[in-house]
Amino acid sequence: MLLFGIDIPFFYIKWIIIVIFLFSIIAFFLWIVCGYYIYKWFKVSINNYNFYLNDYNSECKDLLKKYGNYPIKRIYLVRHPLTKFMERVLNLVTFNKFQQELDNYKERKKDKSFYPYHTMLYFELKISKNKSKFLVVDKNNCLRISDKLKLLPNYELRDLHIKKNKHTLNNILESTRKRIGNNKFFNWEIYKNNCQIIVKEILITLKKFNKSNKKFMYQNEFAKELKISDFSVHIISSLTNIVNLLENLVGFTLWMPV
Repeated sequence: MLLFGIDIPFFYIKWIIIVIFLFSIIAFFLWIVCGYYIYKWFKVSINNYNFYLNDYNSECKDLLKKYGNYPIKRIYLVRHPLTKFMERVLNLVTFNKFQQELDNYKERKKDKSFYPYHTMLYFELKISKNKSKFLVVDKNNCLRISDKLKLLPNYELRDLHIKKNKHTLNNILESTRKRIGNNKFFNWEIYKNNCQIIVKEILITLKKFNKSNKKFMYQNEFAKELKISDFSVHIISSLTNIVNLLENLVGFTLWMPV
């Protein structure tokens, strides 16, 4: 293989790639550890140094520009258990503390069937008389709007029974953003600003955060009782910051784990 005019055997190229990969992992780990102790040294709260967003990425803006002013026919409140991938990630970055806390919560509540949900909203927009468009609004590392919807066997949907053609997606999101502020609207945090919080706030805008909907989607009690170390929160915040920064640069969603 020619590299800068030099013929380098593929065997060496393979090892160069492996070394670079291993070096990147070690550098990332050192950055995480050093960053944690630096923040501790300066007594900066672990929850107060996220890379904050105050706007949609380009992909979300394009979808809102194209579909945001169409009347909404239906809105579905959607929930599904966290994916196995997301469960493994949480157990990895919390050193299995997430699983321990989950097991303890089930034992305290005497509810072996309890499992954390990811919640989101599906919007059915009226494009024309016989044509609809579906969009999803949820929050992973940040607020996300997408036309890539899933409907798997473990997904549960609840029709919010809104008045047809009364609302638009732009109006609902803008009203929610103005009421709660950019920080809470666009950004994500494991305890106080997760997927269930943004769905709750949109339901409040729609005047649909009633007892039945709250029971269907809201697990704030578990989130409040979930206690993980500052170092784990630091890892989660650091990963979130990296993804947010990259998405802000490329303009589209990179992280869709749930």
